[in-house]
Amino acid sequence: MNARTLFRGLLVVVLVLATVGIGISVYQAGIAQGVAQTAIVASQNPNATAPAPNALPTPYYGYYGPYAHPWGFGFPFLGFLFPLFFLFLFFVLLRGLFWGGRWGHRGDWDGRVPTRFEEWHRQLHEGQPEQA
Repeated sequence: MNARTLFRGLLVVVLVLATVGIGISVYQAGIAQGVAQTAIVASQNPNATAPAPNALPTPYYGYYGPYAHPWGFGFPFLGFLFPLFFLFLFFVLLRGLFWGGRWGHRGDWDGRVPTRFEEWHRQLHEGQPEQA
C-alpha cells in the first residue's frame, strides 16, 4: 500500500463524513422550520381543534380497488422474478454489446483455424532457425 492509496482512502472517509454532517444539519434545520411554521399556522387558524388527549389513532386500511396488489392476484411471492428478469436482460444486452454474435456463434471459426491466425503463425516461425 503506497501513500497515494492511503490518501485516497482518507479523502473518501472525509468526504463521506462531511456529507453525513451536512445531511444531519439540513435535517435539523428542516425540523426547526417545521416547528416554527406549525406555531404560525396554528395561531392564524382559530377554528383548528387539537385532538382529544385520550383519542386513539385511526387504523389505516390500505387501498381497496382493482389494482390493490402490485404483482397481480394470487402470486405475490413471485414478485422477485421481475427484477431478476430485468437484471438478466441487462447482462444479455451487455454481452451482445461487448462481444457480439448470437449464442454459441464464434465468428468465422467453423472448426478450422482462421486464415489470419495461420498467416501470423507462419510469420512467427519464419525467423526461427530449424531445430533438429
